[in-house]
Amino acid sequence: MTNHSQPPMYLGIDGGGTKCRVRLENAQGTLLAEAVSGAANIATSIEVAQQSIIDATTHALQQAGLGLSTLRAIYAYAGLAGAGIAGANKKMAQWQHPFAQFNFSTDLHIACQGAHGDNSGAIIILGTGFCAGAIKNGNVIELGGHGLLLSDGASGGWIGLTLFRYALEVLDGLSPSSPLINTLLAQLSCDTSNQLTELALNAKPAFFAGFAPLVFAMQDDPWAIIILEQAARYITRYIDHLVSHGYHNITLMGGTAEKITPWLSTKAQGYLCDAHYLPEQGAIQLAKRLA
Repeated sequence: MTNHSQPPMYLGIDGGGTKCRVRLENAQGTLLAEAVSGAANIATSIEVAQQSIIDATTHALQQAGLGLSTLRAIYAYAGLAGAGIAGANKKMAQWQHPFAQFNFSTDLHIACQGAHGDNSGAIIILGTGFCAGAIKNGNVIELGGHGLLLSDGASGGWIGLTLFRYALEVLDGLSPSSPLINTLLAQLSCDTSNQLTELALNAKPAFFAGFAPLVFAMQDDPWAIIILEQAARYITRYIDHLVSHGYHNITLMGGTAEKITPWLSTKAQGYLCDAHYLPEQGAIQLAKRLA
């Protein structure tokens, strides 16, 4: 229910597999506050995602010097990881939220809106997970993003998981070690494949994504080179696919995007462009349309 005693405000929410980022603006588009909280992948946990949205919003209100009663004046739009999964989407749509209005779609949708606005363009998101897509005439197409078990090559989660797989080969004596593998095992205090398996067997994608920075930090290592070349080939397949469908402006986004770009071919890099706005700003654009 809208609180008519307060002017409307707009909240853009970018909910990923590791972090939930929010941006609060007034009706004139002035930034009031930004905040970050935990994971917001609704395919993993509806409850955790909802709590992350509330936590990040609460932090933003505190930064802006606003009370919780302001929630009733906020028009929110969220781009959420996992929103493409029908079951998760249906459950999320039943949320008894505290906002004046709350709408949501995928994190790819808001990222594409932010990157290209109302113009045609494509994006590839390289965060904890992976997805790609494009927007044309207001219509969004989505590719990939099926989770670490089924897809998500080149994502932070995939890079970390692949590092673990090679580390297991080393521990089992199938492959030679390297400084990268030795550093990983030292950090985890693992000396055997059984120890490493026990540590990682039930780990979430965000756990593995936490080791992607180590691969980039030691990117001259033989195993790092193999991993990053594989990642680059995976991304290039999607770039080629998008280009073949007429999208020549492609934005790489997410935590590993900038670091993986030099590993792409000169031809592939030639199709890349910067985003016009952040995903959270894209979400605010959509919130204003529906207000």
